Amino acid sequence: MNRILKAVPGLTLEELEALIDEKVKAHPYLNKVGAILLVAEELNVLESREEVSEEVIEELAYARIGDLVPGLSSVYVRGVVYAVVGPRTAGEHRLLRLKIGDKSGVAEVYIWNEKIDELSKLSIKTGDNIAVINAYTKERIETGTVEIHLGRNSIVKKLPQDPAQPQPYSFYKTLTQALEEGDGVYDIRAYLISISEERKLATRYGEASIIEITLSDGSSLAKLTIWRDMVDQFKNLSPGVEIFITDVRLEDNRLHLTSRSSLSMIHEVGLEKIREIKNKLSEKKIVRIIDLEAQQNYIIITVTDGVKIIRLTCREELDLKPGEYIEVYGVIDEAWASKRMMIDREMLKKIENPTVEIPIPSKLVTLRDIAEKKILTGEDAVVEGILYTKTNIVNVETRYGIAEKILFWLKDGEVAVQGVAWRSKAEEVSMIPEGTRIRIKWVNIKQNIFGEPEIHLSSYSKIEVI
Repeated sequence: MNRILKAVPGLTLEELEALIDEKVKAHPYLNKVGAILLVAEELNVLESREEVSEEVIEELAYARIGDLVPGLSSVYVRGVVYAVVGPRTAGEHRLLRLKIGDKSGVAEVYIWNEKIDELSKLSIKTGDNIAVINAYTKERIETGTVEIHLGRNSIVKKLPQDPAQPQPYSFYKTLTQALEEGDGVYDIRAYLISISEERKLATRYGEASIIEITLSDGSSLAKLTIWRDMVDQFKNLSPGVEIFITDVRLEDNRLHLTSRSSLSMIHEVGLEKIREIKNKLSEKKIVRIIDLEAQQNYIIITVTDGVKIIRLTCREELDLKPGEYIEVYGVIDEAWASKRMMIDREMLKKIENPTVEIPIPSKLVTLRDIAEKKILTGEDAVVEGILYTKTNIVNVETRYGIAEKILFWLKDGEVAVQGVAWRSKAEEVSMIPEGTRIRIKWVNIKQNIFGEPEIHLSSYSKIEVI
């Protein structure tokens, strides 16, 4: 860039950066080095191609993974393999997936049929540094992420190990990171705390093998059920390892394997590490129950320690009522800070005669304060008003599939605020007659793209007719 500025009198750094940004926007597969070279060539700063070193030419050829978009052809990328999934048979076809990443992002490389045979000669494994040449990109509808597909003339080659490249484990999220980001599909890493015996379960599709594992990252705790074909990958594991699993779905604070999931790496950490985590998990807190919300396969317990509102998700039936006090075991400050925890019945104990009184934080927010933007954003708010009007439910294609959505307006006096509800909460709102006065607990207040405040319902929001 300094050479360009010296060679073109009157050109400012700001103007040069604008020209470079223009090139990057016009060619989304181009990295900044390539954009600088194109600008230099157009300004006649480079007298010949020989002035550009081979290293720079090679750098120019490859796009950063994080810069890829769907619909590109003749794509060149390089990255670290952090998971090898397959080959698996899908109908009459075979599919091998390589998950690769660089400092800018991650993507999946799809290899089909005879291309798998070509690739098998390279013996690619986790941790290898590879280049994918002359591929094309598509969008994965379920998640909105970019897929890299090999065509007839595509090539994959191994590259020398590069100490500057990230380590394979760095592309996996911890349980706490996934919980903080919310519902989605993640590649996760966690310590194996316990594993059950394999058992058989009768289903409508026949008998299925099943095991349950308990996972922790030292801050959060989660259980994961392993079914059918996946059991063989996990059943011989023992506590004392850190495991890395691809394509795990997080939904309503619960983890689920998907058809794409795979146990990709196992790292020995020793039982001392597991004992250390268990000692931390023996800590407990006393909380007061505010609400219970039964879902199809689990229950959401909304509690408070007098300051925070926390969601506990449990898949077992519990004899609890609002107002009661409980001890929650396995509480770690980092997990408590995330305001969401997955628990089992064994982690709870009802306190029959509490010796302390825990106040319930006031979360009531007026519609006027929201409309006048006195409150721009907020979590776990409580709002009240007349259900003034609402739209019909519409089906919306999201990164996680088709979902039902409804818009509605709450009114109090002359003030009205728009609300948004999805899936089961959309159904619930649609059943309430217009003109009904309602209270909605545990909503989030957000701003839309126009800077206007909106009320957003979550799966744990509770609607009461008052």
